[in-house]
Amino acid sequence: MKSSSTLLTIAAAAAALCSADAKKVKEEDVEIVDVSSEKGAFTYHPTYMPTYAPTQSSPDEPSTPEGFLGNDLIDVPELGIRLDSSLTATKIAKAGQKVQLKNGKSTLSWHYWMDGATAIALPDGTHVYVSNAEDDDGKGGVYGLYFDKEGNPYDYKQLLGGTTWNCSGGKTTWDTWISCEEHSSGQCWEIDPNPSSEYHETPQQTVLGGKDGGNYEAVAVQDSKDSDGPTFFVTEDRHRGALRRVETTCRGWNALKVGGCSSKTTYLRFLNNQRFEWTSDETLGRQSAAKNYPNSEGITYHNGKLSFISKAWYVMYTLDFNSMTWTKEKTGRGKLIGEGSFFGQPDGVISGYNQMYMYFTEEDWKGNGMYARDELGNYYTVFQAMSGQYLGDETVGMAVSPDGKTMYVGYQEKGVLFALKRKDDKVWDR
Repeated sequence: MKSSSTLLTIAAAAAALCSADAKKVKEEDVEIVDVSSEKGAFTYHPTYMPTYAPTQSSPDEPSTPEGFLGNDLIDVPELGIRLDSSLTATKIAKAGQKVQLKNGKSTLSWHYWMDGATAIALPDGTHVYVSNAEDDDGKGGVYGLYFDKEGNPYDYKQLLGGTTWNCSGGKTTWDTWISCEEHSSGQCWEIDPNPSSEYHETPQQTVLGGKDGGNYEAVAVQDSKDSDGPTFFVTEDRHRGALRRVETTCRGWNALKVGGCSSKTTYLRFLNNQRFEWTSDETLGRQSAAKNYPNSEGITYHNGKLSFISKAWYVMYTLDFNSMTWTKEKTGRGKLIGEGSFFGQPDGVISGYNQMYMYFTEEDWKGNGMYARDELGNYYTVFQAMSGQYLGDETVGMAVSPDGKTMYVGYQEKGVLFALKRKDDKVWDR
């Protein structure tokens, strides 16, 4: 799966990966119990189930806004899923197989262990689906599947090679992709998928991972015209993985470049009375993570607030920057409209095209799928695995095409990528 271009192989094989067995955790994680035999611990990464969980009061039953989800689920046996009846689904790629392009087959086979992804518009009106490969021993990286103006795939190639366990990441406001490695010394890399860009063949390590690196997951971006540069938020999937905030002082390729524009890193610390602060003391941030939000994963900046997932506790936290307060909710449980179930570990989260919905992937032993949450806190099943299908797998790779009409998503272990569309040909969220 390595690219033939030496320009792409810019990182040496990463350091030995952290074991997912809680018996081998580092000294700083000694408060974690051994959970290697517990049901529900399905990840291959440093995600541990704590022996305690935050309590959550049951909200009043909300009304249901008018939307396109919440219908009956229909079986799609050729894909092994049950799909909301307002949607259609097509398989567009399979790990280990050549991709069917507009004019033949791709040179490369679709990558194994796909994970976090985005869709980026290109200057000529086409777009690219950018997908991480969460493979080990320097076999990870990033790949791009390019679509023409009609939505037909016409090219597939590697954009970054030589990295390890590229889990998730995030899109910048200048249309590059940040890909984060999830191992003890992992880093976050910036990739420009635009073939006409001067940076297309020279991906770079960013300042987001710091000098020591870590088990990084996902990235969210907050940007405004009043700031000198955007602010980046990075999650880390470990028991003491502090959510970090990196404030930059410029935009574009130099904003995150090591040795580029100046930046400042602080860490999330929960206070009493559901308040929070950003501290420059990394130790305080890690202590707060262990106590309040261990194993943070998906993150999104949605309707002016920052929401992120604590996978180990099945909880989504939301930070309100205006009031400097936080709230939490259990994902899915007891609030699902229509058919399906959302009882597995929440993983990725993204905002929809118009931010009417938030979308979630799931890791579960069976029935894992993709779900949506509306602004009133109702959850809906987008699709779910049919009985006996995708056992122990996880859904990954959510991304909405730039025109808002296609949702890309798939299953990691089986390595299948779907394209979901609305039958009424409207955009997702509206």
